[in-house]
Amino acid sequence: MYVNWGAGQEDVLMWGLSPTDNNAQINAYKAQYGITNPCAGTQGGGPAAINTVIAGQPFIGYPTYVVICPDNTMSFDVCWPPGSASCFDPYFQDCIDNTLVANFGSDLTEICETGEVQFMDNSTGIITGWNWTFVGGDPATSTEQNPTVLYNSFGVYDVELTVSSGSGTNTMLIEDYITVNALPPTTLEPFADVCLTWPAFELTGGLPEGGTYTGPGITEGWFDPGTAGIGTHTIYYSYTGFNGCEKSAQQDIYVDPCTGIQKFGVSNMMLYPNPSSGNFIIKANFTGKYSIAIVDLLGNDVYSFEGLAGGTIVKSVDLSEYSGGIYFVRVKNGNEFCIQKLKLIKQ
Repeated sequence: MYVNWGAGQEDVLMWGLSPTDNNAQINAYKAQYGITNPCAGTQGGGPAAINTVIAGQPFIGYPTYVVICPDNTMSFDVCWPPGSASCFDPYFQDCIDNTLVANFGSDLTEICETGEVQFMDNSTGIITGWNWTFVGGDPATSTEQNPTVLYNSFGVYDVELTVSSGSGTNTMLIEDYITVNALPPTTLEPFADVCLTWPAFELTGGLPEGGTYTGPGITEGWFDPGTAGIGTHTIYYSYTGFNGCEKSAQQDIYVDPCTGIQKFGVSNMMLYPNPSSGNFIIKANFTGKYSIAIVDLLGNDVYSFEGLAGGTIVKSVDLSEYSGGIYFVRVKNGNEFCIQKLKLIKQ
């Protein structure tokens, strides 16, 4: 009895009641066998307690015992010999099995895709095992008492917990327990290279519109190449959907010193007429593969061309469809390049 179930512990409380022994006899017996659970004899109200607890149940032998389960049901029998575990074990096990109740909770029941949920076992009874099933979760099953589960896809999912004792089980299923909201389809277009000396410009290319740009050199959605400095910088665009879920996209932007190379400097390239009403000529002297790119103050490409040169090139460009303002013309030949400002004037 004491070996299998303990005495006065958290889950099992034991009392000894005697209708004939006095306090001295009871204390001597407890001292002899190392018994620590509470006992009451003739001087401690033992007979009165027996008549109250076992009301309507006459003594059917010696010793008589009563097992009172947490649900207030009782079992009566005679234990003989008194030291036999078989007297008590079946009845204690019945109590455990009858009061085993699966129950659980979690820190969250509504999350965004790629979010985690911490589940907590709130079951009652003497539990020896847990078996969880998480539809749509990662992991899909678990034998931990308090597992953490990742949900990668939006939807509404069931959760089930089965708890077990030595010989019984109990299951709790909650349908549609976890709601996983979808992340917004956030994207960011690539950025063209910019020059260190260019003025700050407003960033664009993030979809859906209405999100937030963050990164080096950015203030309220405007990028300042001078503040960011020379080199490659990562720009982040974050958008929060109507369901409160946020997703980010990123692109790199390169800030070029745009100082030119002596071998192919400003003296080797001409733009005329400059200012221009829209039609102008690019003239330069070099050999090999080259490219021409023209961007506006926001860093948007408005013109691009690639070709092969064997000396002097003369390229006519028509930007008459674009509005007036400042544009930057970049001619690149291998690792050498030159950038010049072009001013468009509209009548």
